[in-house]
Amino acid sequence: MCRLLIVSNDAKEQQTLQQTINDSFMNIKVLPPAETEQEALAIAEKLLPEILLIAIDHLDVDGFIVKRKIVQQLPNIKVIILTERDNFQSIHQALRCGVIDYLLTPIDFNELKFAIDRSVKSLNQVSLMDVLNNKPTVLAKEQINTILDYIHDHYDEEINLTTLADIMHLNRHYVSRFFKEAVGMNFIDYLTAYRIEKAKQLLMKTEESITEISGTVGYIDSTYFSKLFKKKVGQSPYQFRKQYRGEHTPADLRVIYN
Repeated sequence: MCRLLIVSNDAKEQQTLQQTINDSFMNIKVLPPAETEQEALAIAEKLLPEILLIAIDHLDVDGFIVKRKIVQQLPNIKVIILTERDNFQSIHQALRCGVIDYLLTPIDFNELKFAIDRSVKSLNQVSLMDVLNNKPTVLAKEQINTILDYIHDHYDEEINLTTLADIMHLNRHYVSRFFKEAVGMNFIDYLTAYRIEKAKQLLMKTEESITEISGTVGYIDSTYFSKLFKKKVGQSPYQFRKQYRGEHTPADLRVIYN
């Protein structure tokens, strides 16, 4: 589950953005929006958003300054800028800060959805964009969010459909069908995909051995983990680490600390 913070002092824009995100993504939790620099910094500190959607024109202060202060608090946050400014200086500044996307207003909502999709994937999580044919009910979204939150907190443990059924107080077969309909893949495929994404992150950013990483993401048998990783990624864990070690270092840090 990815937490997303909208920063804008335009109430109509806030509502439209939130509605679009809720209708398009099953696994994004939109936090209470912020209208001022102080609200944005307080929410960022307390609720730890992973994606920042900031309308830099709709703030009483320089939106780039607000963005940089939030990034200083949360160096790995993924940033999408919304603005009317199509001048070179603003675009260049955004590129130097390593934002995920720089979207001009009025917003093209397909572009926004793809920018959020890229943000989720860059966080090494599974994107669930437009997995539903119909708009989810509030209850369905709450139920699937509870299940996904549990998976994300316990992916390194032994989890099965019975586990999920017990925490939801629902029938095992109902949970299986409901999960497939809501998420667009069955439970074990989602759990596997999430574990593989977490393994990628560890391979790129840590010195842990492949055996240690296997155990960290929930696979006791490291040989099985390596075979599964290669089947899903197309490379062995060793090949992946050799190719991608050190990637995804937040570009914003170069701006803040240099």
